[in-house]
Amino acid sequence: MTTTDKRTLRVDCHQKLAGFNVAPDENFLEAAKQQGFRLLRGCKNGVCEVCESTLIRGTLSYRASSGLRTVTPGESFLFCTASATEPVEIQLNRVLAPGEFIVKTMACQIESVEQLGATDVYRVVLKTPAGNLPDFAAGQYLEIILPNGDRNAFSIANRPDGRRLELHIQHLPDRDNSRLLLQTLQEQSSIQVELPKGECTLKATGTDKVFFVAAGTGFTQMKALIEEALEQGSAQQLYLYWGARRPQDLYMAELPEQWQQAYENFHFVPVIGDLLPDQKWQGHVGMLHDAMIKDHGKFDDATVYASGSPNMVYSVTDTLIQYGLSDECVFSDVFAYAPRG
Repeated sequence: MTTTDKRTLRVDCHQKLAGFNVAPDENFLEAAKQQGFRLLRGCKNGVCEVCESTLIRGTLSYRASSGLRTVTPGESFLFCTASATEPVEIQLNRVLAPGEFIVKTMACQIESVEQLGATDVYRVVLKTPAGNLPDFAAGQYLEIILPNGDRNAFSIANRPDGRRLELHIQHLPDRDNSRLLLQTLQEQSSIQVELPKGECTLKATGTDKVFFVAAGTGFTQMKALIEEALEQGSAQQLYLYWGARRPQDLYMAELPEQWQQAYENFHFVPVIGDLLPDQKWQGHVGMLHDAMIKDHGKFDDATVYASGSPNMVYSVTDTLIQYGLSDECVFSDVFAYAPRG
């Protein structure tokens, strides 16, 4: 891309500058979206005027209800219908750079609490307040704030989808905090949450293969990442390696099985760690990384996302690095909350 066919749009917001490129006469909103910037907007077609902005430097044009208008420095315009043929500097009410989010606390309606089969895992669906869409990326997590002030972190199981937030919560009856959490979810109509948190989101690594590695309810985070990759139309080969103690602990196995039927580039590989003598199983038994090495051998053209206990994540990633995986292509929230000394 040369400097003659792209122009740099410099965005001034909260006394900091962020820049992205737009082609001559390219719509600002579309260019910003393609490059990962997220801006305050409503109708996207110049009616609601939520995205009204101010031109600081240069000249641009935008489509108003009265027709096409030319804007000079100091004048206001609608960002969503604007374009320019020269470098410009503008001031916006709100702009978030790629990967940047504003953490919010909100009271969410508890829409449903459903036990998944005969497991100890519950699918919880929350709904954010009307007019308050949750701003997060697939792979991030939230914290539930209990009435006693305790906080519990859970991955968000869905990609951004309106006001809906899906969680997969394992109930541990021998723990006071877990009992209080389930009781609150089953008896109350709403609950406080804080989101978004975490940086384990889809990355543009350029590898041919992507491995989503989960143990137990670590599937929650991998589900959101996989759904995002499929929604984006990823051409990479996508693999889900999901480890569980016993086959019945794969509490939502029918979903990745459906993905495998629907998408040629998606592959589901369950791995069982503790198979009883009387249980029949045709797949892998043992450690997740052993199953992956047996199936693929080398990982020099792979990206890995991992979710589970710190021991599991470090065991998998350390082993795969010995088989060619680049440490720049490994992503997990464990690296942030349980770093090695």
